[in-house]
Amino acid sequence: MLNNRIAFTAALLSGVCVAPLTVASAQEATAASQAEDVVVVRYQYVPDDKRATSEVASFLSADDFVLTGDSSVADALGRVSGITISDGRFPVVRGLNERYSNTLLNGSPLASPEPLLRAAPLDLFPTSVVSNVLVQKTFSPQFPGEFGGGLVAIETSALPAEGFFEVGLSAAADTETSLNTGLLHDGGSNDRWGFGDNTRQVDDAFKTIFETTRVGADNTVWTDETLGAFGRSLENSKLWVVQEGDIEPDWGVEVAGGQRFEFDNFSLGLLASVGFDNEWQTKDGARGDITASSSVSSGETVTQNTEYDFMETTNNIALNGLVGLGVEFGDHEIQLLSLVLRSTDKETRTEFGNLLPSEDEDFRDDQTAFFERQVYTYQLSGDHMFEDLGGLEATWRAAFSDASRNAPNQRRARYEFSNVNGTDRLVLRPDTRGNNISFSRVDEEVTDYGIDFTLPVDALGLSWEWKAGYASNTRDRSAFSRDMAFSGSSSDEFRSSRVDYIFADPNIGVPSEGGTWQIRERGASGAADAYDGELDVEGAYIATDVEITPFLRAALGARWENGELSTRTFNLDNRGQFTEVTTEEDYILPAATLTWTFADNLQARFGYSETITRPQFRELGFALFTDTELDQRFVGNPYLVDTEITNYDARLEWYFGRNQFVTAGVFYKELENPIVEYLFNAAEEPVNSYLNAPEADIWGFEIEFEKTFDMADTFGDDGFWSDAEVFVNTNYTYSQSEISVDQTDTVIAAGVPAGGSTDVVVPNEVAAFSRIVDGQRLNGQSDHIVNLQLGWEAKSTGTRTALLLNWNSDRVRTIQFNVSVDNPNTPNVESSSYFPEVIEEPPLTLDLVHNRTIDVPRAGELDLRFAIRNILGEEYHSYQEAYGEERIYESYDLGTTFSISLKKSF
Repeated sequence: MLNNRIAFTAALLSGVCVAPLTVASAQEATAASQAEDVVVVRYQYVPDDKRATSEVASFLSADDFVLTGDSSVADALGRVSGITISDGRFPVVRGLNERYSNTLLNGSPLASPEPLLRAAPLDLFPTSVVSNVLVQKTFSPQFPGEFGGGLVAIETSALPAEGFFEVGLSAAADTETSLNTGLLHDGGSNDRWGFGDNTRQVDDAFKTIFETTRVGADNTVWTDETLGAFGRSLENSKLWVVQEGDIEPDWGVEVAGGQRFEFDNFSLGLLASVGFDNEWQTKDGARGDITASSSVSSGETVTQNTEYDFMETTNNIALNGLVGLGVEFGDHEIQLLSLVLRSTDKETRTEFGNLLPSEDEDFRDDQTAFFERQVYTYQLSGDHMFEDLGGLEATWRAAFSDASRNAPNQRRARYEFSNVNGTDRLVLRPDTRGNNISFSRVDEEVTDYGIDFTLPVDALGLSWEWKAGYASNTRDRSAFSRDMAFSGSSSDEFRSSRVDYIFADPNIGVPSEGGTWQIRERGASGAADAYDGELDVEGAYIATDVEITPFLRAALGARWENGELSTRTFNLDNRGQFTEVTTEEDYILPAATLTWTFADNLQARFGYSETITRPQFRELGFALFTDTELDQRFVGNPYLVDTEITNYDARLEWYFGRNQFVTAGVFYKELENPIVEYLFNAAEEPVNSYLNAPEADIWGFEIEFEKTFDMADTFGDDGFWSDAEVFVNTNYTYSQSEISVDQTDTVIAAGVPAGGSTDVVVPNEVAAFSRIVDGQRLNGQSDHIVNLQLGWEAKSTGTRTALLLNWNSDRVRTIQFNVSVDNPNTPNVESSSYFPEVIEEPPLTLDLVHNRTIDVPRAGELDLRFAIRNILGEEYHSYQEAYGEERIYESYDLGTTFSISLKKSF
């Protein structure tokens, strides 16, 4: 459907651009024909997808995926102008992080399995099931109003024009992981295929009381005998023990096929694909964090909280499947799509270092985890053209998306050095901070319905394309996080044993019967364990794309959108509601884009729009969640409000050949009440929360250039260069952002319950400068983004080679947060402290990708791809800095990856 819309718009724009031939020069041409039969042509139209759309946009096609060899949509988007990728999963568009971006699949929003975000992780989407991707950077009313940095619209592969069958195999190895020593743990029998079994699940005998009560909180349910039996039921050595072993190379397989059946009055198409990938990554590096403090009496100081080395091996198992069924009859098309995306991470990690800089190496943490993420999407859609109704086009969709993230039975054991019988030995910490067993799960469902109408109209001497539509979607989410530990007392010598010996079954149970350990829920019994959230959004819009003059085109419209957002946090022992919040807002969101074609294939665009971003469920829910992937704790703030954004854009475009152009643009965004993270201390441990900063701005400019050089013009028609082309694709983005805080500004943080654990959380109004630093950058914003693709293609041999460079300057991973500041204008106050911002330096990556078709005896023609990733061997590095002192936050080597893939088409 997207291709149809682009083609229709291209035809309209073609009429605009060729209009000088038929309108502006009509009288002149008539007079000339009477005298000399000469027609004067002002210029020739050059088609391009970016030119055809009325908005500032970028496009990725299947050919682009082949050129770059990117396996996921996230990797491919990292090469688009103005986009960086956060955490390998989420697009940061024009310096606004993932919470300000929106993703659609065939026009419908997706459910997200991410515990902290509503954004869909794009590493789940293999490029093999995608036909094209639209990245739109200016808002247009047919899209949802939650539009900050931009919108990513993914279109799945269309129904085939003819039958085909393909089989592909791939293998890869990297210098840091493959065939080297890594960390492993046993786990379940199905771990290799990315599916959990009963190894990590709660035993059926305890499932009911585990799901409805806090472990150990109710003595009538959790008796000593029950606690002992439950503790013994948990898997022991398979999940506790960290091992070393050799890591195998990566490998993958994919199969795709389709068929088209022609009948008298209609056509039927079928498309199916399935893919499986098994990948490994070992990170071997260092981590740490600092709290900075200053004092008038004692001078400036920097306190190092932690500094340690770590080693982590992750086995990622990805599975995807797509089935599409479609029918075409006349000018009508109906499609049924089913898509499943799964990604499982089996992680094994060891950390070792010191807690304070004055001490020697004094602890070791062993951790194991298993994260299952999956997204199911089902969609029924239709595209209809009614020529008898003036060319009216109607498109509709009904979609259901289900996502989940399950992290069962994660383990952590902390050993600290202690003197045992005159010898320094690693000893398991004796309290509940020495061991953790956690369970967490996120489930989200999205139901979406929508219909859009497009009608070309000639009226008032102008050509119009009118659009109108309606959409309704509901997003439901439920999540819980449980954290338990064994408690007991034992000697240092006993706790210096291997962890599975310490927590062996004979040591778990009633103390009077010889048991040493009993398992209990950590944290206060009244703390919120879980939350539910629901977001209902209705939207309607009307818009027009009008040719005002042969050289001037305008896209105008507005969207009405109503959103009702509610969250409820609660504890599992049903001792009362912790907090509940419901908000409902209506918006009228205008959008206008003016396109002026002022010279030969030169045009300028000017855009204005107003958009919003709503708080996410995790940001609102006042329930504690520990993200073991990030080693951080989070709690929501139920008093967050929507962020309102005003957007300005201008871009100059010159098209001098098919898919050859130069564009240069500027953008500016004003954000009112942007949502940011901040840190506070709870029980001597840092906890992340959220609040609305007063306002922020972001601005910058983008330059893109694409050019193809026909080498036959230089070297002649004979020899190697006879049909070869050299291509250059490059883009550069510069941006700046700033959070503004005035001395009179206040912000609302989440307060503790006013009168007990079951009361509603109260707002805690504080001075903005006591939490946020004026003038600091927004999360995820890089000043400079550079992409370069340089290569050549020979069509006769099916050969294409490209050298790919990507570089982003440093960006803020976590902004600075004040813990206590008396006055923002006096940094050396009597007592102040803060968490310095975390700055990450993304690696400069240089890749080489070679594609060609080879002829193999008996096998026939095969498509071969060979790639070398991160040729320069760059590392990942992030740091904190305070009072001129820089400390590592996280740093590890990435290594160089070599991969090869073969595909056979039948």
